[in-house]
Amino acid sequence: MNKKTAESRYNSLLKIHKIVESNKNITLINLLKLSKEIGFYLDRANYSKFIIEEINKKFAIDESSLDKSGSLISIRNLKTLWIYVTEEEKYSTNSYQKHERNLLSSIDKENDKLIAVGKRAIGFAQKNNIEILTKFEKNDIAYLSNLLPKLVISTFKTDEYENLNFVINSNKIKQKYIQLLPIRKNNFTLEHHKESVIFKSSLTSHKIYQDLNAFIDSELENYLTFATWSLLTESALIYEKYKLVAQNSTLNDLDEKLRFQFRMILKAKREREIEEMSILSKKKDLLHSQERLKND
Repeated sequence: MNKKTAESRYNSLLKIHKIVESNKNITLINLLKLSKEIGFYLDRANYSKFIIEEINKKFAIDESSLDKSGSLISIRNLKTLWIYVTEEEKYSTNSYQKHERNLLSSIDKENDKLIAVGKRAIGFAQKNNIEILTKFEKNDIAYLSNLLPKLVISTFKTDEYENLNFVINSNKIKQKYIQLLPIRKNNFTLEHHKESVIFKSSLTSHKIYQDLNAFIDSELENYLTFATWSLLTESALIYEKYKLVAQNSTLNDLDEKLRFQFRMILKAKREREIEEMSILSKKKDLLHSQERLKND
C-alpha cells in the first residue's frame, strides 16, 4: 500500500469517527434528559399516590367504596390488565426473553388481557395466544402517556379488572413487573432513584373544592399519567443505552483501524525514504564511476 492510499483511507476513517463521536454525544445528552424526566414523573406519580392515600386516612374512606359504579381501586375479582412495552431491536441482546418468560408464568390467559406496545410485544402476544385489548406499533411516549391512562380508566370502569401491571425492559427494575393498580399494591420503584423534596407535602396545604370522589378520580388519572410517562420513558432509555454501547464498540473498532492505517502511513513513508535513498545512492555511485573513467 502506498502512502497516498494509506492517507486517503486514514482520512476517510477519521471522518467516520467524528460522525460516530458526534452521534455518541447526542446519545449521552438524550440519556441525561430522559433520566431527569423519569425521576420527575416517578416523583409526581408518587405524589398523587400520597394524596389519595392521605385522603383515605383523613376521611376514613374504605377503598372499595370510593366509587361504587366501578372505582379503579375497588376489589372485584382477580382479572388483570397487562401492558407490555418493547422497543425497536437494532442490537442483538435478547433482553426481552427473561421478561416474556416471567409474563407467561404470571398471566392468566383465560381472563387477563394485554395492551401490546411495540412490534415484538404484538408478535409475542399473537404467538402465545394472549388476548390483545389494543396494540401500538411503537412506543410513542407523549401520545401513549396521554391515551393509556384514559383507556385504562375506561376499561376498569366497564369491565371486571382489579390489577394493572406493566412489563418493560430496565436494569433499574428488579421486580418481574410493575403493579400500578390497585394503588395499595403499588411496587413502582427504580434502583438508585432518590425521591425529590419538591413533592413533599401534606393535605393541610390542599383545599378540595370539588366532590371528594371526583377529586380522587382526577388524582387517579394524574397518578396513572405520570407513572405511565415514567415507565414508557424508562423503556426508551434502555434503547438509548444499547445504542451507546453499540456506538462505543464502533468507536473502538475505528480507533483500531485508524492506528493500523497510521502504521501503514509510517511504513509507506519509510519505504519511500528507503527507495529515495537507494536512488540517491545509485546516482552517487554512477557519478563516482563516471569521474573515475574521466580520470583514467
